[in-house]
Amino acid sequence: MVKRVLVLAAGLLLLAGPAWGDAVADFYKGKTIRIVVGYGPGGTTDLTTRLIAPVLHKYIPGGPRIVVQNKAGGGSMLAANTVFNNERRDGTVMAAISSSLVFKQARGVPGIKFDATKFQWVASAFRANSMCAVRTDTGVKSFSDAVKTKKKLIMSSFDKGGLSHLEPIIFNAVFGSNFKAVTGFPSGGAQRLAVKNGEANGFCTTFQTAKSTEIAMFEGAAKCCRVLIIAGATKEDHRLLKGVPAAEALAKELGKSSEELAMLRAMNATNQISIVHTLPPGVPKDRVEAMRDAFAKAYSDPQVKALAEKQKRDLQPRRGDNVAQIVEQLLGTPEPVMNRIRALIEKG
Repeated sequence: MVKRVLVLAAGLLLLAGPAWGDAVADFYKGKTIRIVVGYGPGGTTDLTTRLIAPVLHKYIPGGPRIVVQNKAGGGSMLAANTVFNNERRDGTVMAAISSSLVFKQARGVPGIKFDATKFQWVASAFRANSMCAVRTDTGVKSFSDAVKTKKKLIMSSFDKGGLSHLEPIIFNAVFGSNFKAVTGFPSGGAQRLAVKNGEANGFCTTFQTAKSTEIAMFEGAAKCCRVLIIAGATKEDHRLLKGVPAAEALAKELGKSSEELAMLRAMNATNQISIVHTLPPGVPKDRVEAMRDAFAKAYSDPQVKALAEKQKRDLQPRRGDNVAQIVEQLLGTPEPVMNRIRALIEKG
């Protein structure tokens, strides 16, 4: 009798597996999935989405049509708010947004009308660490020089509280460096052009940008800059990082407080999940998992990898469940730490 029950149970499990997958395929067959990109055409979020969109349908059960819609506003806040609150919650609408919105929620920035812990994260495209660099003609040859110098090092950056603004002010607070973040540059290209032209002494960005898009700033005939410091506890083995300290490792070596270490981790968290795709709350779990699987396969698709290499895009995707862990860790930053960061941003 026991044997009969076990055989029956095994049979039911075999039947249940295909039925689960078939339910997703039956739902998506003949449907259109709309990906709402929170920026205008041509930006990194838009280009990354359009990089995988042509192959994505192959990996979603039911083979739905994929349409990309641009909805710019508020650094992708408009798209995030819209998809979270006003779009269908059945798996046919998703958002492509900036991970920096999670940090804005943690800081309590006005205009956030979503809860990042309730988004159903599908994937992120890149993993990177923040870094700061200065022109070689400043006389600053190392990060320790940036601490010792009496001269203010003018760092071009975007809006207050953005990643290129956070890095110099937090490095100043933790290590005593003498960076002065100047906001108002409309794009990464404009930020870096100011440094190339000598209008600013340096800039902070991700190391991925430095080693791909702007490698000529650091080596070759047009070299004008050197990397001083990179965020994180470790650093990759790269020629541009020889002798460059990893911020968290340096903080531990110098005996910095747990609060200061938490500030460095919070600053760098969203770089670990750059360019995120997410579904709103309420989408059935089987469709969420199917979408996570589909994005993982799309990022590994030979066509996508070849085009990414041609475009010098170093794709390092994460699955949505891993993204969700990083989101929760960031939003769990102790309030005293976040209060100190808010004060630094206000001070500028």
